[in-house]
Amino acid sequence: MSGKPCVWVMGGPGSGKGTQCALLQSLYSYSHLSTGDLLRSEVLAGTERWIRLFQTIQAGELAPDDEVIALLAAAVEKQTEAAGFLFDGFPANMAQARLCQDKLGSPAKVVVLVVPDSVMVDRLKDGVNFNDTEETIKKRIQTFSEETQPVIQAYADVASKVKADRTSEEVFADIKNILDR
Repeated sequence: MSGKPCVWVMGGPGSGKGTQCALLQSLYSYSHLSTGDLLRSEVLAGTERWIRLFQTIQAGELAPDDEVIALLAAAVEKQTEAAGFLFDGFPANMAQARLCQDKLGSPAKVVVLVVPDSVMVDRLKDGVNFNDTEETIKKRIQTFSEETQPVIQAYADVASKVKADRTSEEVFADIKNILDR
């Protein structure tokens, strides 16, 4: 990897990862890389390599780990001016965490946005993304619980949990304190 610091910003769907990464990006001159956004843009662009992922994403399932890592690594390489990186919602499972560590290095910090399931559901019901149907929302929350929570536990030594069912300003202040330590 580039040797630049990387922060994993984790939390369930609708926990505010994208909102917080956008705020942190400008403050720290870090590049905000959302694997969900990268995958959705590839699918929507209709590239041959990624068009098959539409059904996987639409079903609320995780994309193949090696393809996600390749997409993320390519995005990191393009961001030569970034002071560091904010990985938004990545890694999403233990296999991705191992691949990420092997190919892109260990996280400097892990920020975990903690939100009750009911709040996640309410936040996602706006239907902004093509994969946010009621059934898919439940599947995404279940996938987070089963696949991503073990990553958070495995990296507990560098992870800090932030109660994220508050205003974005309150959450941001807590994350800023964590990153400034």
